[in-house]
Order: sequence, then C-alpha cells, then structure tokens
Amino acid sequence: MLLSMTPEQFARREKELLDQEAAQPEHLMWLSFATDDRFLGGVYVVARGFLHAIDKAYKLGINPGGQVQGHDVPDENAARVKPEWRDRLLSKAEVTKLDKIVFTAK
Repeated sequence: MLLSMTPEQFARREKELLDQEAAQPEHLMWLSFATDDRFLGGVYVVARGFLHAIDKAYKLGINPGGQVQGHDVPDENAARVKPEWRDRLLSKAEVTKLDKIVFTAK
C-alpha cells in the first residue's frame, strides 16, 4: 500500500528530518543522479545527512534532477577525495575514474 502525504505533511516531515540532520557532524557524502534510462551525474558534497546533501547540491546548482541515491563516504575513502572533485557535478567518465582512486587505492 502506497502512503501519500499532502504538500503540508511532506514539508513538515522534511523539516523534521533536516532538523535531525542539523545535529549531526558534517561528513563527506556521495550523491548519484539518474533517470530510468541514464546516469545524470554524481556529486561529492560535505553535509550533515542525505537531505542536507541534496539541498546543498541544489543550492550549488549541481543537482541535475532525476532520482537520487546517496551514502556516507567512509573516512578512509573521504581522505582520497581531492577538493577539486567536490561540490561539482561529475560525469560518468569522471565517476568511473575517481571510483578507482577513492575506493580501490591503497
């Protein structure tokens, strides 16, 4: 069964979650944007949580739309993400290259 919310309920729930995230420390997160048929880009962004990361990407003008998935980047991997790879929309080719550097480098 699909539960639906009114716009007001959605906004209230979003605010509750953002307030919870506001209490968390900032950390590096990965966001991946796609439609049903194609990859739109990926983003490394420092945020307090998933919704904060999406909001930050939107405010930076690097949220291309579509569906979004994301996760925390473990500290040992986050140290390998150079500043120039953060806060910008990365192409599929860049993501493929950086994935090898960030997650398989020793």
